Amino acid sequence: MSNSRVRLAFLSDLHAFHPEASRLSVSYLPTTPRVSDPDPFGNLRKLIQREDLEVDLVVCAGDICDKADFRGFQYAWEQLNDITKALNAKQLIATCGNHDLNSRHVDSAEDPDPKGNLQTIRPQFPFECDDLSNHFWARNFVLFHPLPRVRVLVLNTSAYHGGSSGEEVHGRVSKRTIDAIERKISDSPNADLNILLCHHHVRPLKGLWGNAPDAEFMQKGGELLSMLTNTTVSPWLVLHGHRHVPNLEHSRDPDCVVVGASSFSAQIPGKLNQFHVLDVVVDHSLSQPLTGTIETWSWTITGGWQKRPAQSDEEGFPPECGFGSQFQPRAIAEQIAQMFTSSPDYKSWNEVIQNVPDVQLLTPTHLSQVEKLLGASNIKLHRDREGMLTQVGRSA
Repeated sequence: MSNSRVRLAFLSDLHAFHPEASRLSVSYLPTTPRVSDPDPFGNLRKLIQREDLEVDLVVCAGDICDKADFRGFQYAWEQLNDITKALNAKQLIATCGNHDLNSRHVDSAEDPDPKGNLQTIRPQFPFECDDLSNHFWARNFVLFHPLPRVRVLVLNTSAYHGGSSGEEVHGRVSKRTIDAIERKISDSPNADLNILLCHHHVRPLKGLWGNAPDAEFMQKGGELLSMLTNTTVSPWLVLHGHRHVPNLEHSRDPDCVVVGASSFSAQIPGKLNQFHVLDVVVDHSLSQPLTGTIETWSWTITGGWQKRPAQSDEEGFPPECGFGSQFQPRAIAEQIAQMFTSSPDYKSWNEVIQNVPDVQLLTPTHLSQVEKLLGASNIKLHRDREGMLTQVGRSA
């Protein structure tokens, strides 16, 4: 059986809100946009039409609204459903974030119910199917197969918000939930691609808080990952949001690829608003590492959705990157350098891809390492205004 591919439109942290006189704008998604207001979703429809984009699944990692704003959630959820149709996707798959639940009982002291509003949303959240939605709210997860040989685990990492003091500042998956997921996986059909969708990141992130440790990750997330990879004996693609910064990790122990989305529309200084499309290889032989590419568009008020270079790893993803290369950066650099042994010449980036296909599967960090290694041999990578690689050249 030959390999196939699954395309995922991936977005997170919309923070839609209902504007009020006493409230500052927290995102570019007010519930009552004026004609002159910025319009990320309207611009996204133009991008879909311009690029003729189609995907298999639309995936949203939560924080659809801001501070439990019910009207904001209703507005953004309707927009997400419309975008799913525009992309000709088979299904919209979403989870809730800490802002979606009324974690701090805002305006509900007399009738506290952190998840109550989300259970009244129409179309039904997170699934149109009653059985799946009821299982999600009752058991804090859903395991299902939206496509042949593709298994998705949707997890509510905010399930304990609104209870014990301090729970709202981090995510959690309990040991009981981990055990229940393990039993469910053991009873489910085999899959060639496994996807975990959650809001909070599974492990602490580095470099975001200076010297302060990251305390907002999913408690017991490491235990969950180990169970997942041990139970299925296959890699997992983990998709998350929450921190509004891109995160791409590729590890062997446990065997997984973690992709954290930039914020789709929150107003965060120094961070790009981004929309991602993942193209993931489904290895039916299960003999290769999990591989794929990530295509990213960044949004501006004046330019809409365009490909543009990020000034740093924390600002956003580059227009194109990947994961799953079987070669270390030094080996990739040596393969590219061998293309320039005879003469000082330029090669198109497409020619480089044809000769060294794994270069498409490099993470941004590994590509930077390759670029540095090539620079030591006077071989330079050239990009256009959008940050897209166009040529590789060696000076005399």
